[in-house]
Amino acid sequence: MQRSQVAALIVSTQPGLDEKVDVGAAHPLAPIAGKSVVSWVADAAIAASIRRIGVVAHDIGFADRDELLNRPDNTVIEVVSPRSDLTESMLDVLGRLDPGLALSDETDLLLVPAEAPHIDPEELRNVIRSHRAGSNAATLLATEVGTRTDTVIRRDDAGEITSIHDVAVGGFTVLLVRASLLVPAMRRTADDKWTAGVPMREIAGLLEQLGHRVEVLAPNRNLESISTLMDRAPIEVELRDVITNRLLERGVSMPDPRQVTIDATVTIGHGVTILPGSVLEGNTVVGDGAVIGPNTHLVDAQVGADAEVPHSVVHGVEVPAHLRVTPFSILSSESS
Repeated sequence: MQRSQVAALIVSTQPGLDEKVDVGAAHPLAPIAGKSVVSWVADAAIAASIRRIGVVAHDIGFADRDELLNRPDNTVIEVVSPRSDLTESMLDVLGRLDPGLALSDETDLLLVPAEAPHIDPEELRNVIRSHRAGSNAATLLATEVGTRTDTVIRRDDAGEITSIHDVAVGGFTVLLVRASLLVPAMRRTADDKWTAGVPMREIAGLLEQLGHRVEVLAPNRNLESISTLMDRAPIEVELRDVITNRLLERGVSMPDPRQVTIDATVTIGHGVTILPGSVLEGNTVVGDGAVIGPNTHLVDAQVGADAEVPHSVVHGVEVPAHLRVTPFSILSSESS
């Protein structure tokens, strides 16, 4: 049997931003660890070998949209601002990805929360593998799926359906579903107005109720989507650990990675040393062999090869190659 294709849909699971409330960084889609939350999710989908991605999410700014649409890879990404009719919003983005996608029996759609930048690509790959191995109509990855059942529907002692929602209440959800089943199921489960994203668990329950094969998987670790500042803090720590670990694997020297903060947008060359207390942000580029720190803050800086920048702040300017910056210097394009 030919393997089905997979496209991803990154969808909001939180209401839109109330303009009367200044939540700033508390907003679920505010940038985290140097780039937009949605871009982190897109990265995970791409790492799971998905090359068509639709985004239906509230409050995506122009910078975040450009970040998604101007990727250097060959991924096809379409971004749609949600309308009040959730199903029509989904039809819009599916039509932009492929006019026939909503009716396809050869494509599966992977629905991932936009507020989950820490989703592991391996989790997504596991969902796809299980879905294909079981020839499922839908596969649900959900926290808190219960201990006595692996189905979405609950029945009483007489075998009557009591609930299709209670097996997995709250928590994190990813849904992989046959494309042709998504929109009809949404028309029967979605609220009239956009409130809390695609009702993934209800869709899975409905499909099982209609006799389709549905599998429920538990994630390898506890996952929660971002909804508050309290949620963001541990997730940002996790993402920054991912960044530093990747750099360490490439040979970047960090005597104490726990005391280094590096944005995902920073570019670091070979043989670089980053000493404790250093913060590298924005579009900073560090050349081969440079030594950064200790206690140095770089923002949109260009540091040449073999340069040294100890105990200093460099904001938006270039440090020439082989130069040793005088400790406690402040170099800024705003003061020049």
